[in-house]
Amino acid sequence: MGIAPAKLYVADLGERAVVRITGRANCLSSVPFKRVVNGLIQRGRQTFTLDLSDCQLMDSTFLGVLVGLNRTLGQAGPGGGFSLYKPTESVRVLLDNLGILELFKTAESLGQVEAAEPAEDAEAADKTELTRTSLEAHKTLIEANPKNEAKFKEVTRFLEEDLKQQEAADSSD
Repeated sequence: MGIAPAKLYVADLGERAVVRITGRANCLSSVPFKRVVNGLIQRGRQTFTLDLSDCQLMDSTFLGVLVGLNRTLGQAGPGGGFSLYKPTESVRVLLDNLGILELFKTAESLGQVEAAEPAEDAEAADKTELTRTSLEAHKTLIEANPKNEAKFKEVTRFLEEDLKQQEAADSSD
């Protein structure tokens, strides 16, 4: 894959966190993003603002991960979830086309964010983890809006088959 993953920057503000996403939020970005957010959730954060002002685009895997995490945060209690700050036009249109824009709040500002630190580079995800994450993400998009089934039916079928082959190869090693 020749497209570099997005860069992630985090400001943990105690009661909430801000995650800035720059570049292209693609499937390679989805696993580190999930790890960063889950780490913050483990530290008690339930409210997140995503600074999307420099996010050029999001692919369907990243969007599915985002919707899944948003659902988890919403189940954790009232006020939990993601607010989107200045999504670029291409990102906003994609969210709208997939029927998931209304799942997110809008942030008018980032609040008192002094500086966001680059997210710690976790170990790279292996192919099986990327495939599993992508499959879960696409299933999440279909659950979030049944109209997405027509868009992602073949993708999920391919990912399921690919995952079975990878797991069979892993178990024979």
